[in-house]
Amino acid sequence: MGDILALAWHKYLNNLKRDPVKTKAVTASLIAIASDLIAQRLGGSSRARVNWRRTLSIALYGLIWTGPSNHYWQLFLERLFPDKKDPLRPAKKVALDQLTCGPLNNIMFMIYISMIVEGRSWNATKLKIRADYANVQVNGWRLWPLAQFINQSFVPLELRVLWSNMVSLIWTTFMITRAKTAGRIPGPNLPRLSTLLASKEL
Repeated sequence: MGDILALAWHKYLNNLKRDPVKTKAVTASLIAIASDLIAQRLGGSSRARVNWRRTLSIALYGLIWTGPSNHYWQLFLERLFPDKKDPLRPAKKVALDQLTCGPLNNIMFMIYISMIVEGRSWNATKLKIRADYANVQVNGWRLWPLAQFINQSFVPLELRVLWSNMVSLIWTTFMITRAKTAGRIPGPNLPRLSTLLASKEL
């Protein structure tokens, strides 16, 4: 089993070197699928009631946007702050990330979920964002500054998108579990929770 995992990891690293954008796009898509299925399962959905349209829509978002955009964003941060001897370099990158790219991507994800997945109109989507965005952003800032500081300080450049994807998966699971324990899971309306779990890494 260990040999199989080591071989798979070696192949993944080779794919990252050969075609980093495609590899990160596919990885983000697969992790998005896992994240959404976990969210639906913890929310009480049975196998017959899995919302595959929602799952595939979120996977498409990861494939087209999350993976590729995060790849280029990480490269941009590296080039913007090239001095590796600067002790404040990780903090500078995290600050820029959390004050620009993070909030922007949260809004984009909320628009995508509201209009594409949940079928709301543009006017209804604007109302939804006005109602939920502040809570989404505050929730994100509880986790992502620390997660991204670790990412920028210790994770190799080529693995930073993967790290963010995995943290997002764990965060989604945690938030859904906590909401269910507190009695806030709304049963059949679970897809609406996705706006409360939005993060640029999802």
